[in-house]
Amino acid sequence: MKDFFLSETNEKQHNKLKNNRKNSKKQSFISKIKSILLISTLIVVIMLIILILIYLYFFYTPPFYNVLIGDIGGTNIRLKLLRMTKDIKIEPLVLKSEYKSTFHHESLEILLKDFISKLDSKSKPEYAVLGIPGPVENNQLLTLPNIPHWKLENGDVLGQKLGIKKFIFLNDFVCNGYSIQTNLKENEDYIKLNDVIAKKDGPKLMIGPGTGLGMGFLLKNKKDKYYIIGSSEGGGQDFVGKTEFLMKLKEFIRDEVGLGNVSIGKMCSGRALIPIYKFLNLYGDENHRKFKRDEELGSRIDYFKSYKHVHRVGEINMEITRKGLNGECELCRQTLLLFTEIFGEIAGDLALFTLPTGGVYLMGGLARILTPLILNNTIFMNHFKNKDRFWFILQKLPIYLVQNQDIGLVGATEAARRILEKID
Repeated sequence: MKDFFLSETNEKQHNKLKNNRKNSKKQSFISKIKSILLISTLIVVIMLIILILIYLYFFYTPPFYNVLIGDIGGTNIRLKLLRMTKDIKIEPLVLKSEYKSTFHHESLEILLKDFISKLDSKSKPEYAVLGIPGPVENNQLLTLPNIPHWKLENGDVLGQKLGIKKFIFLNDFVCNGYSIQTNLKENEDYIKLNDVIAKKDGPKLMIGPGTGLGMGFLLKNKKDKYYIIGSSEGGGQDFVGKTEFLMKLKEFIRDEVGLGNVSIGKMCSGRALIPIYKFLNLYGDENHRKFKRDEELGSRIDYFKSYKHVHRVGEINMEITRKGLNGECELCRQTLLLFTEIFGEIAGDLALFTLPTGGVYLMGGLARILTPLILNNTIFMNHFKNKDRFWFILQKLPIYLVQNQDIGLVGATEAARRILEKID
């Protein structure tokens, strides 16, 4: 009997061990299945993430917007309607562009309404960025010295009238500040005047004679993504000539144009060429030399007094620059050389004030027109560095002569792209 119970007990233990082995194998199998499923799930998730990233990189495009950009000058207006995104790699599509004379439009509102009225409903601008030659505060134009017949618009109000979600006014040289942060190309967008390498994140200076004298500066903290752009109305500061000859020229311009004081903007802008021409014709240069002139042009200039009419000044300036650069009129050439000398002196003064190790950018219509004279003559560089004991500092600053005549539109486009960055 005892053997029987022992046998039964052993059998039970054996069965129990057998069941335990089965359960252990089952659990091991389930564990393996779970591990395989987990690994498979991770692989699928990783593959999905990779596929999504590939799609985003190669196929996804951010939303497109219709954006009106503009470069408003005292003489000319450039407008473009772009189809664009916030992605800097996607080139904006130009839907419409116009080039107009500022003088022939009685207000900016009328000009823009005319531009928009020609568009179909799908092309109406949602956003607008316009560079304009004057100070801007809280999207309000404060003064337009080169477009005195225009109303001082408020961007928010004008945007509501035109059905534009966000309408931004920028000082024209703030627009230029955006442009020089883009991928400009040497010998296409600008010419480098010296072999100095720009300091990374160093301050930048902009100065540009056109209808007036524009200027601005850029500063950057190394941690910041973009430069901070500072607007300026420094063209209004008084001109102080270094020599008796330049002081005499200053007095002549004051009397000729009818000014209370003569700013550097009056000495170094489109409004200076005609009085400089007259001065040299009457008194000669610093060595009292007089120069042969083109009689037909000279007779027109002799009695010219319409300095408030920017378009008429511009017409005469075109002839002075053309004949001076082509060698058709020696007096015109000497006018341009003296203007270039003054330009160099003023640019050097501003460079000492700002120490722009990131670059000095010479901009504006007149700077671009005078490129052959600046490149083939040492006058600008000599007077830029003509600062007594500080010449060695100025010769360490890189200088860029901007050639792209649409540089204001490049800047307005970049400003608009950054607005879209914040929206998305």
